[in-house]
Amino acid sequence: MAFIRKIKKGDATYLAKVESYREGGKVKQRVLEYVGKEENGVPIQKIDINKIEVENVKQYADITILYQLALELKLNYLLGRYHKPIIALLIAHLICKGSILRISRWIENSTIKEVIGLDELTTRMLYDALDYLDECNFDTVEQSIFEYWLQLDPSDNKAFVLDVTDTYYNGKHDLSTQRKGKDGKVSKLIQIGLGVSFGNGFPIFHKSYNGNISNIKILEDLMRVMAQRGIPTVVMDRGFYSESNVLDLDKLKMKIIVGVKQSAGIKKNILDKIERDKIYAAKNQVTLKDTFVYVQEVKFLFGKMIVIYNPKYEALKRDRMLADEATDIEVKYVGYSLIFHNTKLKPDEVVKKYFDKDIVERSFRTMKGDVQLHPIRLWLPKRVDAHIKICYLSMCLLSLIKFRCKKISASPGEVIQDLQTIYKVNLKHSKTRQKFTKVVTLSNQQKNILKALKCSV
Repeated sequence: MAFIRKIKKGDATYLAKVESYREGGKVKQRVLEYVGKEENGVPIQKIDINKIEVENVKQYADITILYQLALELKLNYLLGRYHKPIIALLIAHLICKGSILRISRWIENSTIKEVIGLDELTTRMLYDALDYLDECNFDTVEQSIFEYWLQLDPSDNKAFVLDVTDTYYNGKHDLSTQRKGKDGKVSKLIQIGLGVSFGNGFPIFHKSYNGNISNIKILEDLMRVMAQRGIPTVVMDRGFYSESNVLDLDKLKMKIIVGVKQSAGIKKNILDKIERDKIYAAKNQVTLKDTFVYVQEVKFLFGKMIVIYNPKYEALKRDRMLADEATDIEVKYVGYSLIFHNTKLKPDEVVKKYFDKDIVERSFRTMKGDVQLHPIRLWLPKRVDAHIKICYLSMCLLSLIKFRCKKISASPGEVIQDLQTIYKVNLKHSKTRQKFTKVVTLSNQQKNILKALKCSV
């Protein structure tokens, strides 16, 4: 009777099919054939490559890694019974970048069903996943991800940036009207308020609003969320400023850095009292990325108002306005801007932090570029909201990739692109019909990416 025996030769262990026989009254064994070898305790079958057929080649590593990162964020627990199709939709959104109908076609040529553990993944299941996502308690999802960011980089919990962007959508089954967006296009608009961490740009919370709601009203609504997150300091553009808003934020024990518009009262009570010769001095100079500005701080409300004078901007803008026959009164305050704060930071530190808040702008560019927020090609309002949640979760995955891959200087887009060339080849033995798979050999950069992401394929 034949059986498999391990035979050691040097550092290798081979698997041989042997049988016992008697010779001269003794039991001996002879090797019938070598069937493979053992590597790291796992038997590897010997295969005749001349009898191997390629059944298909499918995308593999990008899907597998994004799925592992989704599990790291615990989305499988947070998204409930529809977590598999939602995660599939999330991964497809980052890789396929198209409509649900296009995603459905992509699914059949990828390993997404195999990776997430679904026998089928239909268009109906994807739409049902969107409907479920709209109804689920997304505050719990965001809170859990926020807590994960705190563990990932505890130092990035000192300040957060809040801003609002808008995008178009195609919905017909709601009462909203068309408005002009920031790019001048007239269409139905939806606004997204987004909070990100100051250092890494980790998405902390988001909320969508109708296109006609002001930033001041949006901030009033988001205060509850910021209080729940325990945000210590928030940096905001001047569109959010109102005296009642900053008073309410102060009652919530939050530190504030916010731009302020030049209202009639601000001009009369603050700017008219600033002497240009005194503010335009070396001791008041602050170096920014592309220019020098000069600052002066005065007490205001429960904090301080920083007056910023930019002589380069003043000269450029004043000349243009005078060429257009502007009056002296109209050009009087050109070159000045204002920041209100209630922090313990020095004026130059506040100014630098305010003008370094473009981390949220980069997040919006990611949302509208890599994440494909703009425009939204869905019709039902609840699915528009669900699509925005998919975009938010996509940003979370990209933020995790960006954080992990900083040391190898690879952007999230570059990482996903590199992973897309790691294919899984499905093979079949022409004689035995046995099926098996092979992952293509990894490049050094791909190995570095997997190591940085702490993932495997």
